[in-house]
Order: sequence, then C-alpha cells, then structure tokens
Amino acid sequence: MIQSQSQQYRFGSEPINAIIKSLNLPFQIDYVQEICIFEQLIKLVQISEKLENYSKYFTNSFTQLETLKPFYLTISKCLIQGIDMKNDILENCQNMQNFIKHNQLKYLENEKLLSVSDMLLVEILEIVNNIYPNLLYNYFQILYQYLAKVLSNNFLQNYYFNIEFMMKDFSPKVKNVQNILKGVIQSNLTTFHDFAQCQGILYRYKEDGKQFPDNCPVSLFPLYINYDIIEDLKKKTILQQKVVAKMGMDFEWYTNILGRLAKHDEFIRRMISIQDKVEKSQKKCPYTICIVRNDFLHHASQNQWMQVEYNCIAISFGFISDRVQKYHSLLFDSYYKQIKEDYKVKVKQDLNHDIMVDALQKAYQLYNNKNAIVLIITAEFEGNVYDQRYIEKGLAKLGILSKRTTFVKLIGNIICENGILKAFGQEIALVYFRTGYTFDQYENEECWNIREMIELSKALKCPSLNTQLVNFKKLQQILLDESQIQKFLTKDESKLISQNYCKIWGFDNEDQDEKLIEMIQKNPHDYVLKPQREGGGNNYYDDQIIPELLKLSPEQRTEFIVMERIKPIPRIGFMMRRGQLDIQAVISEISVIGYFINEGENILVNEVGGYLVRTKRYLDNEGGVAAGYAVVDSFMISDN
Repeated sequence: MIQSQSQQYRFGSEPINAIIKSLNLPFQIDYVQEICIFEQLIKLVQISEKLENYSKYFTNSFTQLETLKPFYLTISKCLIQGIDMKNDILENCQNMQNFIKHNQLKYLENEKLLSVSDMLLVEILEIVNNIYPNLLYNYFQILYQYLAKVLSNNFLQNYYFNIEFMMKDFSPKVKNVQNILKGVIQSNLTTFHDFAQCQGILYRYKEDGKQFPDNCPVSLFPLYINYDIIEDLKKKTILQQKVVAKMGMDFEWYTNILGRLAKHDEFIRRMISIQDKVEKSQKKCPYTICIVRNDFLHHASQNQWMQVEYNCIAISFGFISDRVQKYHSLLFDSYYKQIKEDYKVKVKQDLNHDIMVDALQKAYQLYNNKNAIVLIITAEFEGNVYDQRYIEKGLAKLGILSKRTTFVKLIGNIICENGILKAFGQEIALVYFRTGYTFDQYENEECWNIREMIELSKALKCPSLNTQLVNFKKLQQILLDESQIQKFLTKDESKLISQNYCKIWGFDNEDQDEKLIEMIQKNPHDYVLKPQREGGGNNYYDDQIIPELLKLSPEQRTEFIVMERIKPIPRIGFMMRRGQLDIQAVISEISVIGYFINEGENILVNEVGGYLVRTKRYLDNEGGVAAGYAVVDSFMISDN
C-alpha cells in the first residue's frame, strides 16, 4: 500500500492511479491529506522497479531511480524547507538533460505507456517550472521537449490539465505562484473590467434585438515568449507574403489546382469565373493589395512554432491587440508590479495599427485621386465594429474618408463606367472587404454581380479576388511540395519557411484515400480535418473525424485537407468576458500581421508590423475570438 493524497498539494495522484489501474499493477495508492505526492512518487518508483517482469508493465524510459536521485533530493529540500537552490537546480537540469540526450529516452520517439519514473521526472520539472518560470523553455530545450511529449499524451491530458489540479500548491513551503495572481485579479476584477473599456478594448454585443458595447474578451495576464521567436516569425511571414503575392499572379497555376474542387464547390467555381473575366479585361486595376495574418501555434514536443494557416481577407483584432498590449503594460506597472520585479519581465509593445492603416493609405495613394473615398464592405451586424472603426479613424486622420456599407445596401447604389467605380454617387479608390469569404455572405445574385463589378473596376481591392483564391487550404497543402514552393522562392528561402509548415494530406487520389483514413483511425487525436472555407467552427477533431469522412463520397472528400495536429503545453490563463473571470488551462496562437502591394508581376511593398495573440481554453478545439472561443492576449518577454 502506497500512502498518498489527492486533495491538498499538486500534483494529486490521479494520473498515477490511472496508470496503476489500467495495468492491474500489484499495489495501490491510499489517500492521506498531509503527505505531498512527490514523496510518495519516490516510494512508488522504488516499489515498481522491484517488480518482476518490469518491462511487462512499463515499456519505455529509464528504470533506475539512481539517475534521478540527486535531482529529487534537491527538489525535496526545496519543498520541505522552501529555500532557493537555483544553482543546484541548474546543475541537476543540465545533468538530466545530458542523460536524456546520451541515452535517447524512448519516450521522445513514441508514446508508449509511461513508467512511474517518467511521472517522477515530470513532477520534478513541473516544480522547477513553478519556482523558476520559463527556465526550461529558455535554457533546457531537451527537458522542455521531454516534458511536452509526456504532457501531450492523450491518456493523461484530462488529468493534468484540470484547472483545480493545475492551481494546487506544491507543498506547504512551495506555493503555486498562480494563486497569488488569482488573488490580485479577483480582488480587482471590477477595476480591471472598467480599465479595459477605458483602454478601448470593446466589442459590440447583440441580445434580444438590442446592441450594446462591453469589453472584448480579453486575457488578464500575457503569454511569456522569447522575442527572438517573434523576429523569426516576422522574417518568415515576409517570405509567406512573397509566396502569396506570386501565387496570385499565376492564374493558370492556381486554377489548375483548384479546378477539381470547383466542380463540387460553387463558391470556388463562381470566384474563378469572375477572376477569369478580370484576367481578360483591358480595364482592370494593375495593382493588388492584401493585408495578411500569418497564424502560428507552438508544437511543444518539437519546440517549434508551426504555421496553422495564413489569412488574406478580413483580418481582425489588429487594433484591439494594440489596446491589449497597452492594457497589460498598465497592469504590470501597477497591480502586477511585484510579479514584474520578481520575474524580470515586461509586456512587449509591438503595434499593428500603423501597419494596417499604412497598407490602406499606400493603396489609396496609388489611385491618385484625392476626392475618391475608401468603400468598406461589412456584414450587416459586426460585433468587432470598434476594431474596424479604429482603422477608419486612422485613415480619417490622414484626410482619407471612408464609407461603410453591405453588399445588400449596394444594390442599386453602385455603378462602374469605363472602369470608374462609384457608390452612392462617390468615386471609389479602394474597396476594403470585411466580408465576402463564405458563400452565404452573398445573399443573392445581385451581391455576386456587385462583387464582379468591383473586381472588373479600376479601384484597388483589399484583397483582390486572385489573392482570396490562393487563401484556400488546398494551396497551403501544395506548398509542402518543394517543386511547387520553389516556383515562388529560392531553395534557401523555401527551406527556411518550410521549417514551420505542418504535414498536410489531401484526398487527391482515391486509391490512397483508404490508407489515409486508416492512418487517422489509429490515432485521430493527432490530426485535424479542415474544409477549404474560412471562419471558426468548421473543423473536425478527435472522434469527429472518421464519421465525417465515412459519410462523404470520394469526390466530397477532395474538399477537405487533413493537417497534423499541433500540440502546445497549456498554461493557466485568466480570461475576462464582460466582467466575468474564467480561469482555465489555456493555449495561445500568435499571428504576425503584414501586407504586400503588387503592380502586375512586381512586388512594390512587402512589410510586416506587429502581432496578435489569441488565447483559448485548452480543451476548446476552435480558436476564433469573434466565433466565441478565444480572448485577445499579448505577450511578455524577459527584461534582463
């Protein structure tokens, strides 16, 4: 009988018990309230390693407690006495990292069942993470990857990433730093809610036919990241924008790829039909402009930020992100001042607003008529209206007027004569699309006619239709082919940008479909099934994937791609929605925002600006703020 506890200190024994029960091991855990699980793990390892046929129960990793002994003795001293032993911990981290590196622990290669020794090492590393946040992330990559690999085990996730579990203290002497933060936030929540609105972090809500503003869903404590990573993602986004720009120039190339999809997808078919007319027109606009958002999620077991997707239309929360950065800086200078000083971190302000306004201003200037205006086409109801209005305000400060409208309101109010586009009697220099990326956003045939009229005019469009067409997921899959991506980049550039690409499979060959489905069936948790269309809530995960695929015909499957699932390590997140606090295990997606402008086949401008962080509950598969899944966040960096 092993005495342990499940209530008082982190971690409880639930993951250990799950392993013991699943294997019918010849011992069990008995709960007591006073004893820290860490000490009992050591006893459990000692017993388990004496079992006959040890390999029958545990199929991977190291099996000698002696390897861990110096490390767990150091940690035990911290837990019992609560003293700072950073130098000893650094030395032990280095020794353990060397051991893992030289012994090639099997768990880094596959996901066979964990041994109790693995669990003990995980517990040690989690305690190190709590005492010295980001130490492993910054300095011990192999240990971090080991921890990530274990914690991404589907069998353990529901146990480890329970918020009560994550918030427990480690021992009477070693408190969980998140509880300190929780206390500060809970006692000042009303103030934080009001501050968010004062800062302009606003969203328009609609209930019972009434519209009203409140705070945009926002994180109350930022993500930590090494800023070198952001600089790297910016460089790669410049390359991604170059790829998108050049793909959009090659009508024959991308229509050949999208052709099979167009047979079954009326949305793609209609857009290609319009673009075909544009390509043949003598009066078309010579310029292409696109504001791009390149999305990344951290794949912890590889310690790499992988590209989720790139987006070329209706980029949202650029300005709200700026507001959140300033909001978090305010909190760090006041309510979080002690945390800022203790951990030597600061919020990195790297603003998007100027880059988005700059993109539209430069496009407007290319039209060369100061009396023309910018036409902004939106949905009938826009919850994110304040984020959009900030961009309009930025243009107004530059003397550029804009008018918001919808496709439906343009019916009978828009004309094109000799390539000159006019709406409501005013000449249009630039059309900025905030809608138009799904079929149902074109309510009738007249809306499609308006889109065609706009595309055939001399007005600039953000984005133009050719750029929107290369935004489909199928093109993202094609770029994994070296021969394809090297049509647009040099070999070295292709190699660099591909470091962040996930594996993607398509249903392009009916003979291979069954093999792909069999691969997914073996472990559906490792994949995401994605349709071509944009917008949150359209993807399939876990046990949803196979039933969806099996009900589709081979032709219908071609409208989907299968992407390798990116698995971050969750952290504790403090999210506020309309004044209500939600504390959850969360993960964060980082996006880099930029734009490009082409003239024919020449790229005139290719720039990136700031960033957007969206944070969501770990167990929520989708991640859009407007779709209701995520909150806007920022990140902090070391202030050393």
